Amino acid sequence: KEVVEHVQAAVDKVNKNLARFEQIKKFTLVDHEFSEANGVLTPSQKIKRRVVNEKYKDLIDAMYEGAMG
Repeated sequence: KEVVEHVQAAVDKVNKNLARFEQIKKFTLVDHEFSEANGVLTPSQKIKRRVVNEKYKDLIDAMYEGAMG
């Protein structure tokens, strides 16, 4: 809970300087780091977006639940 509150405070601070459409509205923390070993990062440490979308589909969908329509 403390970690989520800390991250939320950081997000709130950054959001103050962004236009509404740029702001982070929801986020979800995972209990592990993204790494090349777990297939989420390339050797140059870039995020493999397709892999993230597939691996975390349920978490991503949950953040958008009820937001459409």
